[in-house]
Amino acid sequence: MSAGMKSALMIFFLSMAHTAHAQAFPYEAQFRRLMGEPNETVSALVMYPWQDNLQVSLTELSNVPHGNAIRIAAVERPVSGYNRWSHWESADRTVWVDLLDFPLRDAATALLGSAGQTHSGYHWENQLLLFTNLCDADKDALGAALLGRSGQLLNVGIKLKMAVCATGTVTQADLQNLDSAISRLSRLLLAIAPQVLDPAFVTFEPKISVKPEAARLLRMEGFSRLWAEVKYSFVYLEKRQKLNWDDVLERFMPRIAAAKDDVEYGRILEEVIALLRDGHTNVYPTAVDPEDEPLIRLEPIQGKPVAVAVGNLPALSPVKPGMELLEIDHTPVQTVITRDLDPYIASSTAQDRALREMRMLLKGQPGSSLHTKWLDLHGKITELALIRDASKNRAALPTERRPQFEYKELPGHISYMALNDFADETIADDFESQLENALQSRAWILDLRENGGGTSSIGYRILGHFLKEPGQGEAWRTRLYNPMFRAWKQPQPWYEGTPDVIKLADGSRYARPVYVLISARTCSAAEDFLIPLKVQKRATLVGEATCGSSGQPLFLSIYGADVRICTKWDRFPDGTEFVGVGILPDVEVSRTKEDVASGRDAVLNAAIQLASR
Repeated sequence: MSAGMKSALMIFFLSMAHTAHAQAFPYEAQFRRLMGEPNETVSALVMYPWQDNLQVSLTELSNVPHGNAIRIAAVERPVSGYNRWSHWESADRTVWVDLLDFPLRDAATALLGSAGQTHSGYHWENQLLLFTNLCDADKDALGAALLGRSGQLLNVGIKLKMAVCATGTVTQADLQNLDSAISRLSRLLLAIAPQVLDPAFVTFEPKISVKPEAARLLRMEGFSRLWAEVKYSFVYLEKRQKLNWDDVLERFMPRIAAAKDDVEYGRILEEVIALLRDGHTNVYPTAVDPEDEPLIRLEPIQGKPVAVAVGNLPALSPVKPGMELLEIDHTPVQTVITRDLDPYIASSTAQDRALREMRMLLKGQPGSSLHTKWLDLHGKITELALIRDASKNRAALPTERRPQFEYKELPGHISYMALNDFADETIADDFESQLENALQSRAWILDLRENGGGTSSIGYRILGHFLKEPGQGEAWRTRLYNPMFRAWKQPQPWYEGTPDVIKLADGSRYARPVYVLISARTCSAAEDFLIPLKVQKRATLVGEATCGSSGQPLFLSIYGADVRICTKWDRFPDGTEFVGVGILPDVEVSRTKEDVASGRDAVLNAAIQLASR
C-alpha cells in the first residue's frame, strides 16, 4: 500500500492500546469488557438486516436538533449530503446518539473512515468500538459507530470523566468511571438493537441471534456477496488461470446451503478464499470452534516443523528447542498439513504458508490429547503424549513482546536498529532520536525480520535519512470494469497508479553501508520499505525471502464473517513482481536446527561479519 494504512487497519483484528507501549497499558480489563457484550451487539448490528422504516426512541436521552458536525468518540467531523439525521443527547451533553441515512453507502463509509484517533479497541471500514487514549480529560471518550446495510450510520458516544493515558498508574476511581461508561454504552446499544434490526431475521431472547429459519438464507446471501466482490474487486483474479471463479459459485453454494451451523459455514468460506492464494485476501468467521494447543511454538526451519520455544512444564521437558516434529497421532506431519491445514490457508507464497501452518499444526479441541513423535539433533526419536492446555499455562511461556524500535551499539562501531512494525508514527520519532548517535557508526544493521507491516509512509520517513537520492515507492495498478468491454469480449482495462515519491530528509543523512535483515515475517509495508533500497542498491539484504504479500484490501462484512479482498497489485517500479514471490535477499542465510538449539542468531551474525569487513 502507498501512504495509507496497510493490512487490516492495524493488523485488522483487535489492537489493544494503539501506542508504542501497549505492554504497559493499565486498562486491559476494561478493554476486554468492551470486547465482550458491547462488541457482540455492534457485530449483530452490522451483520443482520435492518428494518426498512426506522422509528427509534431513547427514553434516557432527548431528541434534539443536531449541528453541522458529528462527534465520533473524541473527534468531530462535518456532515453533509445526508437524507435524514436524528440526534439524541443527555441533559449534560456527555452522552449522545446519532442515526443518519445517506443516499450512498460510500458517504457513510467515508465519514466513519475519517474518524481516526488514538485508541484501544478497533476501527474498521464499517464499524468502530473504542475508548480513546489521548491522555486528555477534556477529550477522551468511549464510542461505537457502525454502518447499516443501506447507508445508515449509527453513532453512540460517551464523554469520559477522566484522562485515559496509555501508560502509567491509574486510580480506582478512573477504572470505575470507565467501567461505568462501558456499562452505559452496552445498555444503549442493547436498547437500540431491537428498534433497528429486522425481527423477521433476528430474535432478542436470550440474546441477539439469528432465527434458525433465517440462517440458511443469510448464509447464502453472505456467500453470494463475497463471491461477487471477489469477481469484480480481487486484483489478481485474471492471474489465477487455473481457477474458474464462476464454477466456484455453483460448486460451493450447495455446501453453503447445507451447512449445519455457522461454524461449518465459516470453514467453507475459508476454503473458498484459500483458492485465491493471496495473503491480503482473507475471511474471518465470527463462529469458530474453540481451540487450544500444547505450550510449544513451532517454526519452519529448513522446511521442517521445529520447536523454537517450549513451556517450562514437567510434561513438556522431553521436548527441547531444535527438535523436529515428525508425527501427530501416528500420522506424518506433512500428511496432516496437506490434508487438514492447507485447504483453509490463504497465503501468497510457500514461505508465508509455512509460517501459518506452524501456527496451526498443534491446535485442536481444548484439553484434548495428541500423540507426537520428535527427532532430536543426535537422531534420537522421542514419543510423547501432549495436552492442548496452553491457555491454562501461559505463564510457563510468556509471549515475547518486542518494542516497536530497538537500538544498540554492537562491537566494531556498528549500530543495530530493529524496526518491528510500521503501525505507529512514534517508531520514526524513536529512530530519529537515535540518529545522531548512529551517524558515527561504520555500518547500520536494520532488522525487519519481525515487521509485518503498517503504514508505508512511516517507513518512507525513515528511508529519507539514508537513501542516496529521492526514491520511488512501489508501482501499482487496480482493475477497472467496463461492462461494454465484457459484452464485446474485450479485456478489461487497468488503472495504473503513480508511485509514491520518497523525499530525502531535511536533517542528517547516513551514507555508509546498510545491512537489512529480512525473513518470511517481513510483509506488506515492510516490503514496500525494501523496494527503494533494492532499486538504488543502497542496502544489502540478509536472511530469507520476505512473505511476498502486499496491497490495499477492501474490507466488508457479510453474514457470519468479516472479509478483506486485495484490490491493489504492487510491483517494483520496473515491473518486477514480488507479490507471490517475496523480495529475495542479496545474501541468503537460513537458521538451522542447531542455531535454534543453541540460541544462535545466524542471520545477525552474518550481517555483523559483512559489516565488519
